[in-house]
Amino acid sequence: MEKVEKKNQLNNSNNSKLTEDQGSIIVKVLSMKNGLVEYDDVQFIRILSKKYNLIILKDYLPVIGEIRGDIEIERLKETIKLQNIVGYYIHKHNQFNLFLRDE
Repeated sequence: MEKVEKKNQLNNSNNSKLTEDQGSIIVKVLSMKNGLVEYDDVQFIRILSKKYNLIILKDYLPVIGEIRGDIEIERLKETIKLQNIVGYYIHKHNQFNLFLRDE
């Protein structure tokens, strides 16, 4: 009986942790114009580049790439849109870093 109760307690704590961590991607955007801008509670990142489209979700595999196009950063209460950008990005351990080139 004790094993079942402990298992239920573990499941309940895991479920509450999942709801707390729902928007846990951190996005950092670095540019010469605006410096470093950081966004938290990001649900997903949509990349619309000239050669491909990509959506990055929480716990997505590590990825690195170049973008020539648009990025949408979907937060809990707002969407940040960066249009017609050129830059480089890396996503690793639920942290998305974007380095913008100024042209």
